[in-house]
Amino acid sequence: MKRLLWLVCIVPAMGWSQTIKFRKYRKGEHFLYQLTTESTRNNQPDIKTISVSSHTVIEDSAGNLAEQIKWIGKKSITTKDTLRLDSVAKKVPAYLLSLLPGAQLKIPPLSIPEMTGEITDLNTFYTAVSPALHIQRLGPNYLSFRDSVLKGNFADHQQILAGEDCIEVTQKLLVRDNDVIIVETSFLPPSYTGITPLIDTIGKQLFNVPNNFQMVRRGAENKVNLLWGVEQFIITSTLDNRTGQLLKAEMINQLSLRMRYNSSEDLKTYEAEIPLTIRRVLHLELLK
Repeated sequence: MKRLLWLVCIVPAMGWSQTIKFRKYRKGEHFLYQLTTESTRNNQPDIKTISVSSHTVIEDSAGNLAEQIKWIGKKSITTKDTLRLDSVAKKVPAYLLSLLPGAQLKIPPLSIPEMTGEITDLNTFYTAVSPALHIQRLGPNYLSFRDSVLKGNFADHQQILAGEDCIEVTQKLLVRDNDVIIVETSFLPPSYTGITPLIDTIGKQLFNVPNNFQMVRRGAENKVNLLWGVEQFIITSTLDNRTGQLLKAEMINQLSLRMRYNSSEDLKTYEAEIPLTIRRVLHLELLK
């Protein structure tokens, strides 16, 4: 499944007492993250994946510190079998992410379709705690605020031929002590349709809020599957209060959709239209 793709310009937060520190990097710093994803479809178990990324702090071409990320492992578990996909994970070329003010969270080319979810999910976890979403504004006198409306394009043009969503962000400070900061970031549908509907039907409201998600996924024999509806997700992040490093995070991702199965490429004809509910629970954990 997909994850939001954002190219986020990070603007330094100024003019307030900073409760949440910007990320402090050390050149040569090395660490691993484990990303575990469990999903259900229409309340039935679907798939579980466990992936590992390796992070090394280096200087980028401009001399700024950034994390060089390499995916080094993946395991896929279904009710039928368990697959080791380490060799697939290692095919992803190394790329950079940074949580420093003035940096950008760029999505690398999604050249390995089996790793699109991992790459975009990790980016979403980082985006939630980035200066771009003004997490540093949170403090004792500013416990929550509504932030940006973000539009995402998550097509990889291989398996996901088209993909768009629109999300409104709210930040909330849950815990602050000497050791950690815990923040809840909500990504919820806005009060209007923020996507450009691929067909007229997608522009019509299905649920209690306007549709904010649409996707065309490659099917069999020159057919495609069209999905649309409402997506929302909430991320709870725990940060080191000294370095700003992300220690762990949980994401609850819920999609209430309709799917047109075996559609023609022009989306004018289809075999069947069915309801589809997808729930994804993701855990990101820093490995020492």
